[in-house]
Amino acid sequence: MGKHRPVQDRIAEAQAQLAALVAKAASKQTANDPQVQAIDEQIREVQNSVLKFNRWHSEAPDKIANFEARADEWRDRLKTADKARAQASREVAALREQRKALVAKLAAELKVTE
Repeated sequence: MGKHRPVQDRIAEAQAQLAALVAKAASKQTANDPQVQAIDEQIREVQNSVLKFNRWHSEAPDKIANFEARADEWRDRLKTADKARAQASREVAALREQRKALVAKLAAELKVTE
């Protein structure tokens, strides 16, 4: 037949269990206090901010590199636009003159009958 645990060990375990249950009950009671709930809400808000800031920190190098690449692309487009805009204006003016001359020639060749 096996040996039984000594009474003192059993009392110590029961006291430890009682202490844990008392702490759990106290924790539940204090968690329902409005001031504690307000602090808990602030903790959640700050933790959410920390998550956001961590994300910003990890994404920042890629975002900055992408932004700088897009800025370089737009600088190149600006240079191209300045050159191309002047050329396009000259082409439009030349085409308008060509059209005007053609219209005048066609109008002269028309026979108007009444």
